[in-house]
Amino acid sequence: MQVLAHVKQQYKIDENHIYLMGHSMGGIGTWKIAAKYPDVWAAIAPFSGSGQPATIERFKHIPELVVHGDNDPTVNVAGSRAMVAKMKELGVDVKYIEVPGGTHGSVVAPNLGEAVAFFDAHKKPARATSQQ
Repeated sequence: MQVLAHVKQQYKIDENHIYLMGHSMGGIGTWKIAAKYPDVWAAIAPFSGSGQPATIERFKHIPELVVHGDNDPTVNVAGSRAMVAKMKELGVDVKYIEVPGGTHGSVVAPNLGEAVAFFDAHKKPARATSQQ
C-alpha cells in the first residue's frame, strides 16, 4: 500500500482503474489485501491462491478473475474452489478459470492476457456524492 501511495504521488492515477493481481503467495495476498482495503480496487485476479471465504463479504463488490490448475501440487485447488463457491453464493461478479491438468506455475502465462482483458472491462463504479 506504501508503493501504491508513492505511485499516486508521482503519477496521475485514475482511481477508478486500480487493479490487484498475484500468483501463489501473491494470490493469497490478493485476497487478504482486497479484504483489508476493499475500496481501492476496481477488480482483482488471484492466480493459484487460497483464501478465507468468510472474508469475501468485505469485498463482494469487487469483480474477480480467479485462475487455478486442478493439478496444482503447491496450493491445492480446493482453496480457490471454496472461495469461488462463496462468491457465487454472495452474488460476486466472478469469472473462474480452472485449468484441467494445470500445475502451480503452468496456469499463469496462458491466462495473463485474460486478466488484462478482465481488468480492461472493469472499472470502479462512480460513487454518489452529496451536493450541499
